[in-house]
Amino acid sequence: METKEIKITPPEGYEIDKENSTFDCIKFKPVTKRWRNTNPVVAGYYISGSRVKLHNGEWNNDNYDIFAKKEQAISALAMAQISQIMANDERFGGVVTYEEWDNDSLKYIIERHKNEITTTNYYHSYRFLAFHTRKQRDLFIKENEDLIKDYFMIE
Repeated sequence: METKEIKITPPEGYEIDKENSTFDCIKFKPVTKRWRNTNPVVAGYYISGSRVKLHNGEWNNDNYDIFAKKEQAISALAMAQISQIMANDERFGGVVTYEEWDNDSLKYIIERHKNEITTTNYYHSYRFLAFHTRKQRDLFIKENEDLIKDYFMIE
């Protein structure tokens, strides 16, 4: 018994709609273009060697690590630095784990309200700047206010 094969080539800008196609009827849908799939050359800011640098758009390296605004790159760098301080300085009690977010213990939080650093408490609502005790949180603010301001993009 001889078998035959037909290859379907979608029209330009379309792809096979596998969810709505059947053996008897092949349907096409427009290709969904997402920015991250188009690989444009963009300008912005990136982090290299723990420094924020300008990317003027002259070269393209997939652009997934380039921030639109300088403040965003500074915030990301501050987040990295804060994560290291929280993980490695035992005075701050270590990072609140995912398991701890699931339990009913109170966490002591640093947040931004308008253009101010504020503090609050949560049980289960995840926040990056979370501590096990009020004393740890308050000491962290005292010693790292500059990084907190950078992280929250406060001038």
